[in-house]
Amino acid sequence: MIWPRGVILSTLAALIFGGCFEPATGADVIQPGTEPPGGLFGADGGTNGSCTDPDPSPLSTLHIKVRTTQFGGRYRPKNVGAIWIETAAGAFVKTVERWGKTRARYLNRWNAASGGNVVDAVTSATLANHITHDRTWNLTDKTMCEVPSGNYRIVMEHTDYDGAGTTLEVPFTKGQVPVTLMPAETTFFHDMLVVLK
Repeated sequence: MIWPRGVILSTLAALIFGGCFEPATGADVIQPGTEPPGGLFGADGGTNGSCTDPDPSPLSTLHIKVRTTQFGGRYRPKNVGAIWIETAAGAFVKTVERWGKTRARYLNRWNAASGGNVVDAVTSATLANHITHDRTWNLTDKTMCEVPSGNYRIVMEHTDYDGAGTTLEVPFTKGQVPVTLMPAETTFFHDMLVVLK
């Protein structure tokens, strides 16, 4: 006799936790020899199976490199900051990196855009000094779905006091061909390189 997976899992749970569990019924039972549609994360890689068809663009990563310098606040050279992606219309897509925890509340623009969302982002504590940030974004949004081709912008923000700091936007287009951008130097953001491939 082949036991349904739901019965096996319920039995194991009962043995491990010493309780009495009812086997799953109805749509929750996975029949022997079958798998959930799309696997664990859906056919499209999303966490809830709600991603649309994959974008036909062959591009898969965006490399971002930038060196920050002090804004001049009371905590300098300590600083907090964030790098994130928005659509050209300003809709939040995904946080790429956020450094700072408690004082991250002073990242006014990032907080307003993201609501503090750091899903799949690189995060760290407040930095003791300014550094070169070197990050790669996999062209997925906060739901882990691939973003469609179109116009976007990288937004960077950092501050070194209990208040709003400085921001910079770098527009780019996800299309069919690789793109390399070397944005001009600014007062607080330097040595920038953006490679979409």
